[in-house]
Amino acid sequence: MSQEFPGCPLIFVAHPDDESLACGGLLQRLPASLVVFACNGAPGGFGLEREFGSLEKYSELRFEEASRVFRYVLNSSFKRLGRPDGSYFSDMHLFEGLPDAATSLSSLAESFSPDAIISHAYEGAHIDHDACSFLAMHVAAKLSLKRFEFPLYWIDRQGRVVRQQFRDVRCTTRKVEGESAVADVLEWRLNEAEIECKKKMLAEYRTQRGTVARFSPAEERMRVADSNIASFSIAMCRDYMYQNLRPRFYHTRHHRISAKALLKKFAEFEDWRNRGENWR
Repeated sequence: MSQEFPGCPLIFVAHPDDESLACGGLLQRLPASLVVFACNGAPGGFGLEREFGSLEKYSELRFEEASRVFRYVLNSSFKRLGRPDGSYFSDMHLFEGLPDAATSLSSLAESFSPDAIISHAYEGAHIDHDACSFLAMHVAAKLSLKRFEFPLYWIDRQGRVVRQQFRDVRCTTRKVEGESAVADVLEWRLNEAEIECKKKMLAEYRTQRGTVARFSPAEERMRVADSNIASFSIAMCRDYMYQNLRPRFYHTRHHRISAKALLKKFAEFEDWRNRGENWR
C-alpha cells in the first residue's frame, strides 16, 4: 500500500459491521490494527427485544458475529469502549456519555500505541457515527496522533441516501501507484481476493444482512481529517433517529431528536475537558 497509509492504526467505529463496511479491505492489508467498537449494537425501539428475547441477547449475538469476522483478519483484533462501572454504551446514546467514552478510548489507544486513528466522518446521518467522529478528534489531539476519516452514509436534500462518498468534496482525485490519492484523500479498489474475503466478513453479520447488502464491497476511501472544535459547533442535519422510551412504548422508527441536542453535549464535553485535570 501507499506509504501515506497508516501502518498500525486504531480504527474507531460505532457498531459491529461499520469496520468491515468502511475498512474491510484495509484490515486485510494492514500489518497490525486494533478496532474499537463504541456501542453495544442493540438500539431500542425496533422490536429487537421481542425478536431476540432481550436487547442484551441481541447485543451478545452481534459481538459473536464480530468475533467470527476477525478470524478473516488475523493481524487485527477488537476491543469495546466501557464505562467505569464496566457497562457499555447503548446505541443512539453514546453522545450522552462523552467524558466516559473519551476516557475509555484514550486508555485503549495509549495501551495499543497506534500510529493513527481512523474513524467516521462527521456526516449528519447517524448520531453514534457523529459522536465517534467527535471523540476521535479529541483523542487524536490529546495523543498527538494523525487522524483519518471515512464516509459511510448521509442524506441529501432530496432525502436520498448517499453511501460511501464524502458529504463535502474538497478536491479532485488522481491515480497514484494503482490507488487514488490527492493531498489528504485516499481511495483504493480491492482486488478479487480481497473482495471475496470482505464479502465473507460481511456475511458473518447475519443480523445486519439487509444493511450491509446496500454497500459496495469493491471500493474504500478515507482522508486526513481536518475537522476541529468549531466544526462540531455546526449541525450537519436537522435531527437524528433516536429512541429514549421504555420498551412497552416502542412503537415507531421515526422518533427523532434535534441535532441541537448533540451540539449541546459536544459543548458540555468541551467544558468538562477544559476543567478536568484527568484529561490533560
